[in-house]
Amino acid sequence: MEVIKIDGKKEPFSPAKLCLSLRKAGAPRAVADEICKKVSDKVKPDDSTTKIFRKALTYLVRDDMDIAARYSLRRGLESLGPSGFIFEQYIETVLQAYGFATNRNQMIRGKCLTHETDVIASIGTKRFIIEAKYRNEPSIKTHVDVVMYADARLLDIVRGMPKKAQEEYENTMWIITNTKFTESSITYAKCRGIRLTGWNYPRGASLEDVISQKRLYPVTVLPSLPADALPLFAKKGIILAQDLLTYTEKDLVKDFQLTQEEAHAVIAEAHGIVGPFVK
Repeated sequence: MEVIKIDGKKEPFSPAKLCLSLRKAGAPRAVADEICKKVSDKVKPDDSTTKIFRKALTYLVRDDMDIAARYSLRRGLESLGPSGFIFEQYIETVLQAYGFATNRNQMIRGKCLTHETDVIASIGTKRFIIEAKYRNEPSIKTHVDVVMYADARLLDIVRGMPKKAQEEYENTMWIITNTKFTESSITYAKCRGIRLTGWNYPRGASLEDVISQKRLYPVTVLPSLPADALPLFAKKGIILAQDLLTYTEKDLVKDFQLTQEEAHAVIAEAHGIVGPFVK
């Protein structure tokens, strides 16, 4: 039986692949196998992988909201677009939670050109010029040309700095993306001292690790959040699920035009993901 992927292509449906994705999110084997069986029994020819994902997520939400958040994280990150602006805003928020001082969308004069930067983050004497690379297709990887281009930008920026400024900070290029890196991009980055953070890389400090360790889940992981509410949330600075903990259901209905049912579900999901971990 074939199902339809996000890019429109067909592939054979794999219950084993679905079970593995649930276990990777942290679901105990017994729970993952039970959900996998329930979902697999309902899959029909030409169902979309998104539809299958949502069925699995519905069961996970009932069992463990925290695991459900991790399971939906990748798709939640893909929803932080399509312009990429909200992704940059989200990355800045994550960095601030880790103690970085940040500035977003700054223009910096290099030796040859003026460069628009996504985020500049500093901590102590270290300053990072950050390229936030957003993709809404999980199959797309970040290739070596992106890393080489970022490296060239850093060189021009540093060369354009006064000597005192060059000595004051250790300037490093940092590429943060919601996709995977190719092997050649990783090899080049290691050679040139460029920091990479992406999906499944580096081990133990990948993007999903950085997010999960402090429960910095974007609001887009909340299953009941309507897509058209995201721009309104962004305008109010509501980027993280934990940002909703100060709002009531009445606030969401009044200020963001959610229905009473949506507001109730969104607030409950936000507390389920973050509430026990925020003091």
